[in-house]
Amino acid sequence: MFKFSNLVLCSSLLGFLLVTTSATVAHNVAQTTQAQQTAEAITETPSLFVNLTSNDPWRAGMAINFAQNSLNKGHEVVIYLNIQGVNLASAKIPQPINSHNGQNLQEMLKDFISQGGRVIICPSCMEQAGVTQEDLIEGVEMSSPDVIETTLYRDQVRVMSW
Repeated sequence: MFKFSNLVLCSSLLGFLLVTTSATVAHNVAQTTQAQQTAEAITETPSLFVNLTSNDPWRAGMAINFAQNSLNKGHEVVIYLNIQGVNLASAKIPQPINSHNGQNLQEMLKDFISQGGRVIICPSCMEQAGVTQEDLIEGVEMSSPDVIETTLYRDQVRVMSW
């Protein structure tokens, strides 16, 4: 009888240790998996490249609003002003008020820049439009093929055009 009790006791103890160890391992694996998923989500968050070719108030307002919303959600966002879009960055060209937020398009771009968004502009398009570097609102960066390629050719970049 004594041997049987010891056997039952040893079996019970072994079972308890297995359950406890399994639960601890499962908890640690779950924490590791969650940490890995969080790290992957951070590194895999897509960035947005907005190709803005128009100075039409409706189109430009939609593009800037979309870019701002993406920036607010934690995405890296670049607005590329080219073709007629370069006129949006000229402080000498008055811009209409956006009906959604009561700001003009230049104010919207300034807010976007102040909150961490980037606005880059095509120098060739500026020349064609008669916009000089001195005309630009603060924070707009001159573009080049290297700047565009560095921005566009990264992983997880999405492009939208207006």
